[in-house]
Order: sequence, then structure tokens, then C-alpha cells
Amino acid sequence: MMKKTVAFFLCIVLCVSFLPSPALAAGTARDTSLEETLASGLKSLGLFKGVSDTDFDLGREPSRAEALVMLIRVLGKESDALGGTWTHPFTDVASWADKYVGYAYQNGLTNGVSATLFGAGSASASMYLTFVLRALGYSDTNGADFTWDDPYTLAENVGILPGSVNLTAFWRADVVLISYAALPVTLKGSDQSLASKLIAAGVFTQQQYNACYDKSALNGQELNAKQIFTACSPAVFSLETYTSNGDSYGLASGFFIDESGIAVTNFHVLENAQSANAVLSDGTICTVEGVLLYDSDLDYAIIKVAGTGFSTIGIGDSGALESGETIYAIGNPEGLTNSISDGIVSNPSRQDLNGMIQITAPISSGSSGGALINVYGKAVGITAASYVDGQNLNFAVPINSVIPDEDLAAYEEKNGLTTLAACAAYIETQEYQSAPSLGELYMYEEEPNDTEKDAGYLFNGLTVVGYIDDEYDDVYLVQCNAKGTIGIVLISPAENKYVKDLKLTVSAYGQSTAAASSVYYESDDGTAARYLTYNVPKAGVYTIRVRSSALYKTANLDTDYAIYYLFKPEGAQTSDVSD
Repeated sequence: MMKKTVAFFLCIVLCVSFLPSPALAAGTARDTSLEETLASGLKSLGLFKGVSDTDFDLGREPSRAEALVMLIRVLGKESDALGGTWTHPFTDVASWADKYVGYAYQNGLTNGVSATLFGAGSASASMYLTFVLRALGYSDTNGADFTWDDPYTLAENVGILPGSVNLTAFWRADVVLISYAALPVTLKGSDQSLASKLIAAGVFTQQQYNACYDKSALNGQELNAKQIFTACSPAVFSLETYTSNGDSYGLASGFFIDESGIAVTNFHVLENAQSANAVLSDGTICTVEGVLLYDSDLDYAIIKVAGTGFSTIGIGDSGALESGETIYAIGNPEGLTNSISDGIVSNPSRQDLNGMIQITAPISSGSSGGALINVYGKAVGITAASYVDGQNLNFAVPINSVIPDEDLAAYEEKNGLTTLAACAAYIETQEYQSAPSLGELYMYEEEPNDTEKDAGYLFNGLTVVGYIDDEYDDVYLVQCNAKGTIGIVLISPAENKYVKDLKLTVSAYGQSTAAASSVYYESDDGTAARYLTYNVPKAGVYTIRVRSSALYKTANLDTDYAIYYLFKPEGAQTSDVSD
């Protein structure tokens, strides 16, 4: 009798390919042409100046004094600063900046790095955002509205932090972006915008503002599919994950958001990975050093890839997406590297799916972790999943939920890196505590699964419904990320003799000799089951086999069965379902 093929019973499939068995990329120079255009508009309003009439010098870091002068000009207070008599306690301020610093100090816009030093170093993103937030009426005194070292959440909420601002390599170009974005923002506790306040103060007229300011300019120029691919595909890589045995575990995607090697992907891509490599578009292989941040519910992970100078995709605003808007997806569907597809936004925020973006751009297994890109070449999401029982029903994690509200380099310095192996072990302990009970979450076996090569992976708390006849094996794999104990229960609706004549074993992957076998048990009510317990000596991949005995062949028997798998990591507290 031929074996029955039963498909996995899943409504949503995560778009990552799981494999059942076993010199650095050059970065591109930053294009500041958009910022040059915006700077020209600010100059026409009298709010920004360059180092000369024709050179804004946007491609370098601003000094603290320069950033302060830029702020005072954006506030339209340059004449007040230069025309007043201002004092400050700092001894390291150049004469050209003396009045600017005095004005800002006496008006509560700035402090020094100490009681007597203003600071001669470069201005950071947090410093300039703090300047602007103070100018808008917000206070960092005793953390009233924000803190000076973490202005990012408030800055994003009020609308002065465009996604294209580089928080790590902060240039004069980024000062322009923030300053430009601040003009239409309303002052705290008021319905008056900064621009309206400047118009009322006579800094410029409404007509001049209408002629020189275009809020949509922050998005840049719309790009076609070819331009999107050329600009963004070098930042997308293939993500290959491995088991503790060094065997291939999965194939997915990721993309760089910072040239220092900071990248994003989906959480489910790394959930059981012990190690991983990023394979760049030119074939260069780079090691994934670890995880900076992840959220299992929102399904994202921020990772660090070894190396520097990587091509990146700028961060867009997923909150600005609208239904019907054109988007592009770049990833590695089915291992086909650097593939681009297009579609539209069906729903920008599905509240029934954790706010995920519903899209029609085709994605497939292997696309998980890929970039969802808007028409301006900015990443607005991470491609994640698809409905299998439908057409063009695909989903992405919104990028606004992913990027932490602070400088990524500072985040790494403060929190450090967690290796993939340590992350997997920690996650497994958490998942054990909330593992489903027998039959609560089940799937049907997917055949062929007669060998380790064809077998699929089980996860903690999963019940698998299978079918067996003759002398065949049903084979399943499990990835144990730490020492611990495997517990398996096998039951069947058939007569007890069918269960008694089944064999249930576990072994290390690649080993034919069973490390543990099950015992047969009948309860007082006559219900039969097989139980197996195995103490896992080390992290690794293990093989579970359900095997029919000779009786099945001679008596031409067949039966349905269900196995329940639970792994308890060493040291984990007993879960509610472990008994």
C-alpha cells in the first residue's frame, strides 16, 4: 500500500526556506542632492547659509557651534543674536560664534559639556534634535518631555525626524533635513506652527514660504523599478542559517540599514539558528556576529554583520503608506537571489495581524527578511509572510515598528551583542514556558518524510498527526538549543495493538542507532500510549522516528497516529503542560 500524502495545515506560511538536512562589499558615497535642494529653499527663506554663496558643505559633520548657529537661523533669531549683548560661562567658544552661543545659552536652548566648556567636538543627532525640540517648547529638564540623550521618540512623534536622517554618521545634510522638517511642526501647547511663528515675526512672508517650501520634497524623487533595483539591491543579502552541527537550517533574506553592518530581518528566520552568514549580492560571505534587538511578536530582528562599508537602504516612513500606493519587494524567494517584484499596498496596517502591511507584491519562501521599498527608494517594511489559501495576500512588518528610537551605534555600545546560539537558547526557554499542550496546536505530517533528508522540523509544544503502514519510517527533526530533556507522547485512535506494535525512537542526527526508545503504557481506562524521555547531552539536531513493526507488513495494517513533542531546557522551570 502506498503511503498517504498529507499537506501541512497552515493558514499563513512564513516566507523562509528551511533545509531539512544537512574582502568586504564597497559602500556607496552618500548622495546629498536632495539636501542641497532643501538647503537652497531654506536659504531663500533666510534660514540657512553655506560656507559660501554656492557651497553648503553638506558632506561633513557639523561642529557643536555650527549646529547651534544653524538652529538660531532656522528660528529666525540671527539678528537678535547678533544685535544683543549676551553672556555665557564658556571659555572655549570662538569669537565668531560668541554671540550665537550667548543668545542660545541665555534663552535655554543649549548647555555646555561642563560648567566652563561649550565643547569643540562634532554635533550629534541627539544634540541637534534636542536643540530643535527645545525651540519647539519641549523640555528635557528632569526628563519632563524627553531626555537629552534620547530625543528620538519625541522627535519622531512630532515629525522632525525624517527617515532619511543618518543618526550614526550625522552630517550637515542631516541638519538640513531636520530643520526643513521642523517648519510645519506645531509648537508645544499651541496650534501655531514654527513657520507660522516666523511669518508672524516677519522673518519671511507666507508667499515666500509657499514658493520655497514643499513638504513632499522630503520624500525625494519617485523612482521606477529599474532605478529602485539599482539603488537598493546591493544592500539586500541572502541569509543562510545553520544548526549546531554546522548543517544548513534555513535560507532567507536581510538588508543593511547602516554601513557599519547593522541589518534587519525577521525574528522567525533566526529563531533556532546557531550561526548564520550573510551572502552579499556580489557573492561575498560575511559572518553574522549576533543580535542587537528582536521582537518575537512583531517578528523582527536587528542584527550585526561583520565588516564595514556596506551598501544601505534608507529608512522610510511606514506610517505614511496608503492603500493603493506602489511598493517593491527585493529578496531571495526560493533561493533566487536579488529578485525584485512590485505591487500595491492593500492595507497599510492590519490591526488583526499586529499592524502588518498587507501587500500584493509577490513573495515566496526565502523572502522573509527582505526589503519592502516605497517609490522613493526607502525601506518601509520587512517582507515576512503569505496566506497560502489566497492570491496576492502577502505581509510585511512596518519599518516604524523596527528601528529603535536612538542612534544604532549607541544602542550597540549600550546593550552589546547576543550571539545567535545564546539568543536561541534564551528564546527556547521562554517558549517552553508557554508551550501548547497536547493537541492544542497541531499540523499534519508532510510527506515524503521517510529519511532525514526529507524530514521537517518540529517546534516545542507541537502535535503532529501522521499516518503509517507497512515497514516505513516517519522521520522528524528537532533543534535543541541547549542541554535538556526531550519528552514525546504517541497516541492513536486505533486499537491498542496498533500502538503497541509501533516503535518510537530518538537519536542524534545522522546516527542510525537509537539513543532512546519509547515504552508502551495502558491506562486504567484502556487508553494506550507510547512515552519517550531522552536527556539531551548538548545542543544539536536530533531525529525522531515513528516506525511500523513487521506486523504491519504481514497483516497489511495501517493507522493514524499523533505525536506530541516537548523539550525542556536545562534549568527551566516546569511548564504547565510538561506533566
